[in-house]
Amino acid sequence: MELTRPSNPAITYGTYPAIALLTAVVVGLTVRNDLNRNAVAALLALVPVVVAVIVEWRYPLGPEWRMTKASFLSRDLPFIILAIVTERLAETLAVLAAATVVATDGFGPLARLPVAVQVVVTLMVFDLLWYGYHRAAHSHSRLWRVHGVHHAPAQLYALMHLVFHPFDLLASRFVVAAIAFRFTGATPDAIFIAVVIIGLQQMISHVNADLRVGPLNYVLVGTETHRYHHAAEERGNYGSVIPLWDIVFGTFVYEPTRVPARLGLDDPSTYPSPERFHETLLWPFRSASLPGATTSAAVR
Repeated sequence: MELTRPSNPAITYGTYPAIALLTAVVVGLTVRNDLNRNAVAALLALVPVVVAVIVEWRYPLGPEWRMTKASFLSRDLPFIILAIVTERLAETLAVLAAATVVATDGFGPLARLPVAVQVVVTLMVFDLLWYGYHRAAHSHSRLWRVHGVHHAPAQLYALMHLVFHPFDLLASRFVVAAIAFRFTGATPDAIFIAVVIIGLQQMISHVNADLRVGPLNYVLVGTETHRYHHAAEERGNYGSVIPLWDIVFGTFVYEPTRVPARLGLDDPSTYPSPERFHETLLWPFRSASLPGATTSAAVR
């Protein structure tokens, strides 16, 4: 598919700026008035998703990529519930691990810098760590068994961004997040802002709609670049929030007028269907010698 003139310019060019502006205003009010960070973060995790779901339902980029009642109930919902539980557990573990060795209100050279600079540095550290893990997860068969569930669906939409194996979430929400948020010395305000940005970009990058942001694709990961990462027989765009490390390491793909022909796995037969929830969870523990077990040759 080739993208030409958008059928609805207001949706194409206005959706992301509107969501981002609303998010920025709420974040600013939260920091200025010292509102409850957890409650605001939860609100900002919900409202943009609702807006995105409505947009992609009314104006889908790929009708075949749409969320259906069956895909949501039989595949996505169990993973979403598990993701929420795993994220809370990982966040608690990260806080407890850090509390024993570092100050929770910021420390070191980073804490003395302006909050905006702290946010940028924190995002760079977070995404460098995620990039390394993510690229390895696409290269090594055992890690791919964990990460592959996120690529198994042949659709791409907002709620699908939570379809992950819990081990994958522990790697990103505990190991990566603990280092980036707790061990860099960033202050609570900087961590809060960084977490909100990460949540927004990770969600918006999975939206099934023709959203265009032009040069901003070189600054933040969005739907125009991340859909290539989910495309069958495509490689690249391993960043989660910023494309910096993809650009540095030569894995950045940005072709604004081209839409991938097919999403999902190169060969779907090499991975269990995520609709088989329990089998997918147990897949990393299966021996490579068992029938149907993935080998390194099947890693995309």
